[in-house]
Amino acid sequence: MDITDDVTIRSWDGTWTYRPKVLVTPETPEDIVEVVKSVVRFPSPVRPAGSMHSTARMNGDDGGTMVDMKAMNRILKFGEDSVTVEAGATYIVVSNALKERGLQFHVTTEIGNVTLGAMATAATKDSSFPGGYGQISSYVSAMRFVTPSGDMRVINERDNPEEMQVMRSSYGLLGIVYEVTIKVRPTTALSVRHHSMAVADFRKRFPVYKAQGFAVMYYIFPYVRRVLVELRKDNPGVQPVSRRRWTYRNRFWRKYGPAITLWIKARTTNRRLREAADKLHFFILRQGLVRVVRSDATWPHAQIINYPRDPGPYKYLFSMWAFAERNFFKILDEYCDFVDAYDKRTGYRCDLPCVGYSIVQDREALLSYSWEGPTLSIDPASTGGKEWEEFLRAYNEFCSARGGQPLFNQTPFLTREQAQKAFAERLKLFADYRRQADPENRLLDSYFRDLLS
Repeated sequence: MDITDDVTIRSWDGTWTYRPKVLVTPETPEDIVEVVKSVVRFPSPVRPAGSMHSTARMNGDDGGTMVDMKAMNRILKFGEDSVTVEAGATYIVVSNALKERGLQFHVTTEIGNVTLGAMATAATKDSSFPGGYGQISSYVSAMRFVTPSGDMRVINERDNPEEMQVMRSSYGLLGIVYEVTIKVRPTTALSVRHHSMAVADFRKRFPVYKAQGFAVMYYIFPYVRRVLVELRKDNPGVQPVSRRRWTYRNRFWRKYGPAITLWIKARTTNRRLREAADKLHFFILRQGLVRVVRSDATWPHAQIINYPRDPGPYKYLFSMWAFAERNFFKILDEYCDFVDAYDKRTGYRCDLPCVGYSIVQDREALLSYSWEGPTLSIDPASTGGKEWEEFLRAYNEFCSARGGQPLFNQTPFLTREQAQKAFAERLKLFADYRRQADPENRLLDSYFRDLLS
């Protein structure tokens, strides 16, 4: 295994800087065992890392050990309804390999760089199809991992259902996962449409979309109180052929959307002119998605975006809170009021559209954000900066006051009180599991120590 001392590593979006005493890149499970057991050579906390795409600071403390899983990236086995991979395999690589065999993941989330080990143990998001879930970890059926004491274990959902439920939201705190088995299904073409409407119309139409069996994702434009709704439905009667349209859409989110926003910022000093330019930009965006990104025969794999490891200035930063479906549209109206008031008070606006997902109830992971029932999310997005970070702190307060559910890996600047309010007894239960599994706190960093204390 590769070992480097005293390094500096930045997260994908540049928000967080890590300075581990040791950076280690294991190539075998035995390497991970050696790292965990060698307390002097590899100081605590020992934290696994994948693509570093989490927006929260959860990959360890300065002076600890970071375990970079990128070298353990092999696809080990294809089954009729599952695939087994090493934890460092990325989502987009495995998805493309499945495509060649006429298979696909149950959840086709957009960020393709994320590793399967991270997806198996952390919160992810996508609009739920009828009868399915919105989180990738909910389809993980088995894991192999090294425990905090340095033992190798294997568990599966048939023999260890409760432990699997906890491990699916363990964030590397109960062991370092090195192998994952996840359920897959035959490739099925997607029918996809986009519809632009006022927030009030979205409230009226959403129950109809659900009744018609659509997976519902949406873009929120709060300053003009409009929503662009993306409706997806399996279309098994046709052969998937369409992917070029998604290439255009993916390039926009990966680069051109942030680039246009930054170009407007750089060339407009007048506030009203900048707001008018943003309004025009987003109007053209909505019209383009409605008119261009539509097909009855879309490849499901085509939605996945391959983000570069170093995006340069063209970053698409985000945060996420989910809300009970029964209260969501009232909260969405209040969110529009909130960002307007925040703009008037501070002069700051989020410079990219918000995103949101409709997610069914999911109890496959202990810290699921739809444990109590179906939820819808509001995910602000931005090109970043200190003003964005201050906005997120205010947004966290807004969401917590309305009973929102955060994601530990995708809700930065979360406080202990907000986490405990959201998860209550489930968080206490998880903290008990963690203490039993890791009484020496070998894998516990300061971020989770604060949230779980």
